[in-house]
Amino acid sequence: MSENKRDKIYIQKKVQGLYRKIKHQRSEDMDHMNDYNDDMVDLNDTKNSEIGKTFVEICVVLGILVLVLNALIKDF
Repeated sequence: MSENKRDKIYIQKKVQGLYRKIKHQRSEDMDHMNDYNDDMVDLNDTKNSEIGKTFVEICVVLGILVLVLNALIKDF
């Protein structure tokens, strides 16, 4: 092989190695971000669940109050 071809092959292998290294780092970063996002989704689901339960409890209490007040007003 000529010197020029060897240089081209060397540079090509070096570029491919760098490309693989960068691709591997990006994949690790994305895995880390996916783990972080999964944790955040779990926290948001918990908060939304608590808010939903509180809202339902308030609606139930208000419904009972309306029924009791309606019954009392009809008596008078």
